[in-house]
Amino acid sequence: TGALERLVKFCLGKPKGRIQAQLVMMLPVLLISAFLSNTACVAMMIPIIQSWSDSIGQNRSQLLLPLSYVSMMGGCLSLIGSSNNLVAYEKAKEYEPDINIGMFDIAKVGVPMTLCGIMYMVIASSYLLPNGSSEEKTGGGSGTDDTLDQRYSMCFWVKKSKVGRPNEVYGLTPREVMFDKPGLTFAQRHGFDGDSGDDLRLDEVFQEGELLVFKGTANRLAQLQKTPGITLATKEIEKLSFARSKERDDDKLSKRRHRRIVEAVIDVNSDLVGKSIREVSFRQAYNAVIVARRPGIASGSRARNATEEEGGKPHSGSRTKSVEASSGTGSGGRCGNVCLSFSACSCNTSWGRVRFLPGDSLLLVAPPSFVKLHSSSRRFALVSEVSNSKPSRVDTGKDLMRAYATWLMLAGIIVVSAYDDSRLLEACVVTVCLQIYMKIMTLEEAWSAVKGGTLLTIASSFSLGTAIQSSGLADIIADDISYVAKPFGNIGLLAVVYFATSFLSILVSNTAVVVFLFDPVAKAAQKADMDLLPFVFILMIGSSAAYATPISYQTNLMVFSPGGYTFNDYLRFGGPLQIVSWMSTVLVTWLIFLQ
Repeated sequence: TGALERLVKFCLGKPKGRIQAQLVMMLPVLLISAFLSNTACVAMMIPIIQSWSDSIGQNRSQLLLPLSYVSMMGGCLSLIGSSNNLVAYEKAKEYEPDINIGMFDIAKVGVPMTLCGIMYMVIASSYLLPNGSSEEKTGGGSGTDDTLDQRYSMCFWVKKSKVGRPNEVYGLTPREVMFDKPGLTFAQRHGFDGDSGDDLRLDEVFQEGELLVFKGTANRLAQLQKTPGITLATKEIEKLSFARSKERDDDKLSKRRHRRIVEAVIDVNSDLVGKSIREVSFRQAYNAVIVARRPGIASGSRARNATEEEGGKPHSGSRTKSVEASSGTGSGGRCGNVCLSFSACSCNTSWGRVRFLPGDSLLLVAPPSFVKLHSSSRRFALVSEVSNSKPSRVDTGKDLMRAYATWLMLAGIIVVSAYDDSRLLEACVVTVCLQIYMKIMTLEEAWSAVKGGTLLTIASSFSLGTAIQSSGLADIIADDISYVAKPFGNIGLLAVVYFATSFLSILVSNTAVVVFLFDPVAKAAQKADMDLLPFVFILMIGSSAAYATPISYQTNLMVFSPGGYTFNDYLRFGGPLQIVSWMSTVLVTWLIFLQ
């Protein structure tokens, strides 16, 4: 629904310095990861932070690793913030059926620990994190890319949104929008007078109906088409029906939830080679629209000649003329010489006349079923869906209602969990059913969000925990923990448990660590005649403290390449954070529960 993106972009703003940028970035991440998957949160935030850091002139290496760490800390602010919190709670009920942990009880310890961690990151990042962005390490920057031959050209219209709808382009200047980033270049800007488009007019605001030409990788262009305020410059999408047989034939692609960006490569032996798009009736035959093309083996002059032989020529036009990208109909456009070649621009009005070449790479707007239907076809050497290419749904009144409904459902889950946590499962199931009914997501998307590997790991961990307890291993580990902590008293026992938990979390799944250590820790608490509750919080927070290596948690690995980090960066910056988290958590837990 775009609800999270709206919240994040509203919170980010235009900070003036590194410290302010880090702080305003951390706030929405903490709020989101306290209730939703931190992995999904970081996946959503990475492209936003990349673009935002470029626009405010801050190095992304100063932001992306703190992003990962803060998302882990956010999981320590509520009971549903992390799966290991729920696992620890369920294990605690096995020992003490009357134990009750409210939705935000963990925040008593989690908030002070998070504040200490944020203070450390803000102070230490300028000294311990690389000051150069990933652009400098990869050779990118300002929209350039070492792999220029892997880039496509794609055209977009500037559109004016209704009042109250988000728009990140119309009424702003190119300098304010900051399109250029690694893998994406703002190449041309065509007004209403048939200009060449080479003058980008960086200080002039974008007007409705202007045509913008971008060059970039498939992933970058797929993300770009989600930007509120621009739309793909092709009328063919409106003619495309992804409706199922039970739906009406005239149900066109106003249903954006069915759109995906798919990359397809023409096979050398394909029967499409040498034929024009019009001859094969590509849209009707494949239920897909070509929005960009990168020439294959016979490129260059041969591709240009193939277009000119069929009547393709440079053209310019007026504001009222539409673009018909794949049909080959229509006589107007505003690309000038850029449209001499099919490969140059996706808004070429003569695409229907251009002939396929061996190795042509195409970007298509197609239904999710396209990959499955044509992955084994002899016509295409490669067919793959561009990741996260589903278009945003933020333009209509229904989109706004769905976004508000999503927030209300999340608030309902929080209230139900706070009132009666035994009803949490039912509340989640009802919420998912309502979201599918309201067409916020499809049943297939709901199933794809269920991580079978994670569920299997959690289920297997419980079996492991039972084995540890029945075999007597729990008593042996409990004795060792008590022996090491004995000289330091109660606070020493908390410190030893936290250290063991966070150390193991660096090596194995945090959920597995909770299950593995819970029984020994519970027995050690009983031997020391201490309450179980503080140790439950220690296990919850310690199992989420996996900062020291890129492989210790999935969000650490997700920011590794975009941030241009090395393994030593995690040790140098995350290692001390492990100590800060350790000391603050143990001290606060001791003060609250044992003093």
